[in-house]
Amino acid sequence: MKPIVRSTILLFAIVFLGGAVFAWFDVLTHDNILTNPELKFATGWLMTGLMFLGLGTRGWRWRKESRPAIGTEKKSS
Repeated sequence: MKPIVRSTILLFAIVFLGGAVFAWFDVLTHDNILTNPELKFATGWLMTGLMFLGLGTRGWRWRKESRPAIGTEKKSS
């Protein structure tokens, strides 16, 4: 994936997850949480943000690059 595409997707993830935080905060401040019609919007923003985050982090190498197992290195003659 090209870096500009990855950075755009991660930017969208930040925007949607930030919107979800504000929407969930608004939902949780009301008494009727489960019957609140804003719950659908808050959940939608959260799911969309998580999907963008999953796409943006797909293929990242979180730790060191993969190394061959011990004993499988090529020996030079």
